[in-house]
Amino acid sequence: MDGVALEFTKEIKLLGVMIDEKLLFRSHVRYITAKAMRIFQRLCLFTRPTWGAHPENVSIIYHGVIEPIITYAAGIWGHAASKKCNRRTLESTQRGFALKAIRGFRTVSTVAALALAQFTPLDLKVLEVAKVERTRLLGTTDFLPDDVQLEKPTPVHKLLHPASRVTIPLHLATNQEEADSYVRSNTVTIYTDGSKKENGKVGAAFICCNPEVSCPVVRKKYKLHSSCSVFQAELYALARACEWTIAHRYPHTVIYTDSLSAVKAIQNRSNTHPIVTNIQSALHQTDNPINVVWVRSHVGIAGNEAADVAAGEASLLHKAPDYDKFPLTYAKSHYKRESRIAWEKRYTSAEQGAYTRKLLPQLDNIQNLFSVIARSFHLTQILTGHGYNKSNLRRFHITDNANCPCDGTSEQTFNHLLKSCPIFCRARLLYEQTCQLYGVDSPYELTVILQKPETLNSFDQLAKKIVHSLKRINGT
Repeated sequence: MDGVALEFTKEIKLLGVMIDEKLLFRSHVRYITAKAMRIFQRLCLFTRPTWGAHPENVSIIYHGVIEPIITYAAGIWGHAASKKCNRRTLESTQRGFALKAIRGFRTVSTVAALALAQFTPLDLKVLEVAKVERTRLLGTTDFLPDDVQLEKPTPVHKLLHPASRVTIPLHLATNQEEADSYVRSNTVTIYTDGSKKENGKVGAAFICCNPEVSCPVVRKKYKLHSSCSVFQAELYALARACEWTIAHRYPHTVIYTDSLSAVKAIQNRSNTHPIVTNIQSALHQTDNPINVVWVRSHVGIAGNEAADVAAGEASLLHKAPDYDKFPLTYAKSHYKRESRIAWEKRYTSAEQGAYTRKLLPQLDNIQNLFSVIARSFHLTQILTGHGYNKSNLRRFHITDNANCPCDGTSEQTFNHLLKSCPIFCRARLLYEQTCQLYGVDSPYELTVILQKPETLNSFDQLAKKIVHSLKRINGT
């Protein structure tokens, strides 16, 4: 071309993605993990097991920086994450961040480190993001019928011209008296509501009261697909209420809703949600004033309570859905559950991490544990068995024997230190008294003491006392 010979190359970099000739994407995995490892090396300068950046800060860096780097353009190359070689590369990268996040020793297994850090394995995370991107692109999912399409934003060319967009004022009503204050002699009042049952059924409804008609109450009920959200149901009820009042040319209408998020969405002039843009277009087209009022739910406002009942009844209608566009958040939550199930299966069946799994057999146990107390250096030692106890030091030939100084014969495991070592009998007694006070019969079963935050905090104090005293007791 123009006197220059063009040569074939085995890979190219396009928009940050390494594309190889066979589309295996191994070079891309190596490229992104190398980028992540450069950040990890910088992090190592400021983080050690006993000092440095707080574990929560490491988690924030991981979720906010590393995961986006790894999952970038996963819709293109994500399928390659299921390959064993790529999975190992991703695990190796993720392991270092997990150890820093739990303040664990480098001898802790990857399975235990990821579980305690609550880091979804990167290969599963990449596949999850890839499925979400595929849904965004195609507008369908592999777990819903093809006729149930993704709810896509309104194209820019179909939005109202910026000069035509009107900022809707926010009106509030916290009781029946304030709600009635917006009503004049010729005002039609409409109460809207949306509902989603525990079984997934979704409904929307509005109740129209026209004082100039002898039979003033009109109830309209609409069923939505089970994949729809409460937010969609609230907006759909508002949209149908606007259509109703415009079709009947009411001189003045007040629409009440108990969804503040829906009102805020309508107020946003640049919102591209399709139902929101329909409402904004409807409000722009009519010459008769329509006021939208937010009311508090379940405070005794009669119309709102009636609309709530009607929306619940609408969700139980035996008919085809009036609205069947699912939000992207529904697909995200589904694929996230899939990743969680796959991770749970991997955690329970792995050969590594048996010590941690014996204490905390499920990932939910770990999540509940760290929702009460923070990750720490001493707690990680107790949960992994990798610490300053002589049983662990003997495994790595740091000491000659594993005997505890308390009697010279008992193996110094964390189980021994927690339950029977006389050196910590005072701290143990305080902990067991706390368990007895709160009715916990098995003070050394973590799945049991998780049920009481007080006993869990007391256990944390016992673990801290043991770990911080081990070096002095063992003379190391």
